[in-house]
Amino acid sequence: MAFQFRSPTEELWGADVLGADYASRKLPLTDGSTATLIRHRPVGRRLRFAPPLRGLAILYVHGWSDYFFQTELAQFLTEAGADFYALDLRHYGRNLSASSVPGFITNLEDYFEEFDAAHRIISSAHPGTRFVMLGHSTGGLSASLYAAANPTKVDALALNSPWLEFQASELGRTALAKILKATSHRNPYRNLPGIDPGFYTRTVSNRFEGEWDYNLAWRPANGFPLHTGFISAVFAAQAKVKKGLDLKQPVLVMLSAKDYLLPRWNDAASRSDVALNVQVVAQRSINLGRELHLVRLPNALHDVFLSPVSIRSDAYLRLGSWLSNIKSQQSDSGIARAVQRTVERD
Repeated sequence: MAFQFRSPTEELWGADVLGADYASRKLPLTDGSTATLIRHRPVGRRLRFAPPLRGLAILYVHGWSDYFFQTELAQFLTEAGADFYALDLRHYGRNLSASSVPGFITNLEDYFEEFDAAHRIISSAHPGTRFVMLGHSTGGLSASLYAAANPTKVDALALNSPWLEFQASELGRTALAKILKATSHRNPYRNLPGIDPGFYTRTVSNRFEGEWDYNLAWRPANGFPLHTGFISAVFAAQAKVKKGLDLKQPVLVMLSAKDYLLPRWNDAASRSDVALNVQVVAQRSINLGRELHLVRLPNALHDVFLSPVSIRSDAYLRLGSWLSNIKSQQSDSGIARAVQRTVERD
């Protein structure tokens, strides 16, 4: 066998739990924890001529009580020509340890550290590509804050059921935030009552009624324990969205057409978002920025890309078409020249 040279940068990547087409590398953080960056690069990959998303690099960010395992999503975006990466944030998934408090954070902007690290690595590996963040649920909320703070780094933002507002309402969030703020300062680790009855797991896990195989220790059936520090961090971020982020980048928001937030199981839960009030989130998305494309998907689940095949196929098509349009907007300088010639006549 011929010797294959690996650069010092490549040596930082190792095998990942998802198999041969994936690699991961640890990202040491200043608080002593680590995040993990995952890369999808199929063995023997051969792209067809001029794939539509070549020139785009996608960074996927998971939600609360979650981690990256959405291999079909990665395969779709890679097949379409994009360079696909994902993060497991600190205290989630690949970074959990005996000393971890799962999912704990007191400021969602602390995640900017792993976002910056991922951006540096991806930009270095793919110079000249456009950087797109794809965030799910709480990951979508964190990614929105990062895009607002870093308009020169993030070229576009795609959000999969982002947790932009509290399930009850803005009024409910504001009232609870006042109560939790003082408690969080005194003891950010104070436990709160659980809010996940396990309906979401029931609809997606192949150990129940779903079709997806994933690590239930990393994505528990009833979610991680809730702490006042985490909820206060979410409420503070949602308050910033309410004031308006004024994003300059194009934004895609994908949501189920309906939700099911009742405490008892009903078959409607298998055709709904069981985590968010989708109407409230749809309304709040208007506060994100200047260019918004909102897609409502009938019968979609909270993670639209874990929905039944006909629904997620539509979601892939909507996402891919939007990304292709983002890429075309950059390259089609003829449109900009036509605008300029038109206005100069006046």
